[in-house]
Amino acid sequence: GAADEGWCHGRAGIALALADSPAALADHRLAAWLTATARLLRGAGPRPDDSLCHGEAGLLELLGHGALAGARAGLVHRTGALLASVEDGGPGCGTPDHVPHAGLLTGLAGIGHGLLRAGFPDRVPSVLLLDLPTLTAAPDHHP
Repeated sequence: GAADEGWCHGRAGIALALADSPAALADHRLAAWLTATARLLRGAGPRPDDSLCHGEAGLLELLGHGALAGARAGLVHRTGALLASVEDGGPGCGTPDHVPHAGLLTGLAGIGHGLLRAGFPDRVPSVLLLDLPTLTAAPDHHP
């Protein structure tokens, strides 16, 4: 069910860790499980909330991972659905009764971060994978 599909203690988190591990991807059984799990989660119904921890934003992180070549269509579809849901009813935090709060894993910051990651994966690092930002040299400004 939905309770075992989140990033925090479910399939999405396990799959994300495997997708980010070259050693796991080299194991054909783990790679097959990852592909099947991403397909299952991509087609699953909406998550119970929009958070990174156990909601749609955490699932978007998995579907946007570069190791999942076939997940792009699911990422685009689910990102569009999340944007429409947020526009129609506001963001749903991962708190009792979806009470809004500013937190990263279950709050507004995480929902915003997840949407930024979906739109700009090369510019916004993954907090769920503890990625570091990519540093680019600032252009020279001469007066």
